[in-house]
Amino acid sequence: MMEPCWLDIHDVCAMHGEIIAESGGASGILNEGTLESTLSKPINLYHYGDDVTLYKLAASYGYGLVKNHCFVDGNKRIALITVYTFLSVNGIELTASEIGAVSFFLDLAASVETQEESIKKLAYWLQSNSELLSSEI
Repeated sequence: MMEPCWLDIHDVCAMHGEIIAESGGASGILNEGTLESTLSKPINLYHYGDDVTLYKLAASYGYGLVKNHCFVDGNKRIALITVYTFLSVNGIELTASEIGAVSFFLDLAASVETQEESIKKLAYWLQSNSELLSSEI
């Protein structure tokens, strides 16, 4: 797999600002160090993990943003939009219904499964609810 296009803190903060402006809630980063760590995890997984896929990398973003509460508000929303955007810029379209996606991310937030189990489950869900935008991937 070629190195993916990554999302950085500026990308995610800009998306978070748009989400809060459109759907309401409090803006602001709760813990910048936690946010930076969350956004670095998929990159580390890509370089040092086993059996890495774009779905697993996206799941790493999603899990971290849901569970680490990096923002004052909108953590589940930014997790879903980050996953969607990461997959999209890397040639994959998330095709899940809005209701299905919201339900899955609410369940993820409430889950008491281990990080490894949750990321595996999210990666499987993403793969099952996505399609390639190009045959070159």
